[in-house]
This record gives sequence, C-alpha cells and structure tokens, in this order.
Amino acid sequence: MTRAERVARFLAAGVSFSVCAGTLHAQSPLAAGREGPRREPPRFATTRRAPDEFGTLQYTATTVSAVAFNSLDPSDTDVLSQGGLSRAFADGSGSLYASVNIPAGAIIDYIGLESYSFCEGVVDVELWEVGAGSTSGIATFSSTAHGYGADFNATPIGWHLPSNTSRALAIQVDLSNACVNWPYFSWVEIWWRRVVSDPPQSATFNDVPTDHPFFQFVEALNASGVTGGCGNNNYCPDAPLTRGQMAVFLSKALGLHWPY
Repeated sequence: MTRAERVARFLAAGVSFSVCAGTLHAQSPLAAGREGPRREPPRFATTRRAPDEFGTLQYTATTVSAVAFNSLDPSDTDVLSQGGLSRAFADGSGSLYASVNIPAGAIIDYIGLESYSFCEGVVDVELWEVGAGSTSGIATFSSTAHGYGADFNATPIGWHLPSNTSRALAIQVDLSNACVNWPYFSWVEIWWRRVVSDPPQSATFNDVPTDHPFFQFVEALNASGVTGGCGNNNYCPDAPLTRGQMAVFLSKALGLHWPY
C-alpha cells in the first residue's frame, strides 16, 4: 500500500495528516471525532535524561509497551511488530493508540518515548484526557534523532488527575516516513506521583483546627476512612499510638487484602 493510499484510508476514518519540516502532525478521532470543546495539548521541549524515579517526589513509572498500541482502522495491515517488540509501519507512517491507567489523585509530570530514528521530529507522542463530550490534550512532544533510547519532556507537566470517573487517558503515537529510514518505537512511560488532597475549608475535629500544622493530613486520613478520631469529635493528635491502632491505620491506608 502506498503512503497516499494509507492517508486516504485514515482520512476516511476521520484522521488527517500533514508533514512539515520532517515532523508528522496528526489530527485523530481523539482530537476531532468527538462532540464538545477540545483543547490542544501544550508542546514540551525534550531531554534525553530520565527523571529520578526515587527521592522526595516518589515517582512511579507506568510503562505501556508498543505491542499494546493499535491502529484505529481495523482494516489496517501495515502495522508491523519488529524484533525487540517495537512497532513500525510498512510504509513508514501512521498513528497508533493505547489506553493507560493512572491512579486517581496522581500528578503526571513526565512522559518517556522510547524510539529509534535517524531524523528529529518523526515520532510524536501525545497524552489525551477523554471525557464525556470533550477531548483535552495534556502534553505532547517530538522525538530527537538517536538509536533506541528515550526522550522526556524537559520540564514537569504538573497535570492532576482528580478522579477516574467519566474520563479516560489515551496515548497517541505518530510515526512519519519523512526520513531516510523509517522510525520505530518500543514503549511510552508515564511518570506520576501521589499527592495529599487539599484540606477542606472547615475542621472536622475540635482539637485539630484549620491552622494546626497537621490539619491537611488529619483531614486526609478522616476523608479516606482510615480513622474517625478518638471520640467526642476529637482526633487526639498528641496521644500515643498503640500497635493495634497502627495496624488499623496501615491496613486501611494500604488496602491490605489477601485470599484465605
């Protein structure tokens, strides 16, 4: 199948492409095929240095392998699985999509794109939030030229996922044949961290007012059902913690469960 035939097939599916200065720009059903408002994702500069996975921010990297990505066109037979389980297109260009699951309340700071290309800007990655009636871009960037290796956005994204209700996250990877060699990609990494929810406007416990240094954290324990205080609408923040109470706190907070 020629590139023109492939583009025509994607146009029939509601996908349009344009190649400019070696970079593939795609407008997919994720971006254009839904009713309601749409916000384009901010574009980030890239870096080859991976973020620190450990430290004060406690990052977790969720990896989506290339073999989890698929074309939106069910009749598309150009998607190839190469050695190392990378993805490529037989004619060098096209778009692939996959979903990703991130815990509610997390903040997404970095995206990693593992790819191989002799030219800069021929592999694009976009992270989308798909809601009820709208599609919103979270972040996007283009790869640099290198052998198999990862690009990351150079500055934190800082996007907060408030909940997983009535929304989903989707990843779009675009490959362009505007290069001497066709590109491949192997996986996408989503780097996220957990945060404590903002405190309410009023205090739940009499002995932990809004100006108490532990107010936000006590309210988080109460709101999540880890503890209901020590009685009489108090939390007893200065009381010692027994090993039994510690067991309740940790078991509820971590959701400890195992089959009998």
